[in-house]
Amino acid sequence: AAFPIKILPSDFMANEEAGVNPSLQFVDNDVSGLKPGHNDVELLAFVDIPEGKKATHVDVYMDSNEAIEVFEIDIHESVGDISAASKGSGTANTQLDITDVNATATNYLMVRIITLNKTDRVFGGLITIADQ
Repeated sequence: AAFPIKILPSDFMANEEAGVNPSLQFVDNDVSGLKPGHNDVELLAFVDIPEGKKATHVDVYMDSNEAIEVFEIDIHESVGDISAASKGSGTANTQLDITDVNATATNYLMVRIITLNKTDRVFGGLITIADQ
């Protein structure tokens, strides 16, 4: 049976980019959510896949439909050039059917929100998990 794993706003971190203020704040007025400190910050969330399960879908919820991409990463390796590990790309607020990723002893998912405006808000997300 499939079930969701939550991605909380606090699970996201800012990607280090030259010249970019990577600060993040949680806004709790008007439109609440995670607020990037710069227009060009990539936000990254890292999610473990439970043993014996696989990840099948990803949802990211925002106040805008920004681009997202999901990668399979291994704890033994530098992320470096992760393009070969891409499991799918899409937009926030639309469920992304990723290439299924089976759990191993060393892998995890990285969810990337590719670009943001500092007026955007990230609410959170879900990873759909199913039996292998």
